[in-house]
Amino acid sequence: MNQPGNNEQIDQQYSQLMQAAMERELTDEELARIDDLLAQNKAELADFEAVDHLLAKLPDVIVPSNFTARVLGEAQRQDQPAQALGQAWWQRLFSPQYRSIQLASAAAVALLFGVFGYQNHLDQDRAEMADSLQAVATIAEMAPGLL
Repeated sequence: MNQPGNNEQIDQQYSQLMQAAMERELTDEELARIDDLLAQNKAELADFEAVDHLLAKLPDVIVPSNFTARVLGEAQRQDQPAQALGQAWWQRLFSPQYRSIQLASAAAVALLFGVFGYQNHLDQDRAEMADSLQAVATIAEMAPGLL
């Protein structure tokens, strides 16, 4: 549809009212303002009436009585995760819905490897220190007078 008139302010008001009409039901004052704006622009009024006439010719849509229940039921079914039938519990753990559990498990395994590796390093240091202490003790026993 063409914007009514050459006046920029009228065009802006008309655009705002048409946008409001798409988002919500207009008040009586807003409807009266649209009528005034259309009266100022005969070409736009003709387009508006042609569209209104075409819309009036459209057949009414017959909605089944259980339409709301069917839509809500389908929405609930889509919200629920699909059960993996015939899969073992450990296979279901690899599905995307358990992504946070997978990441936490990987982090825990990495932490355990780190702790065990560090503990092994400390054990090696202790063994080396014990060997060094044993060597010093052996030297001290051989030559007690030198120390």
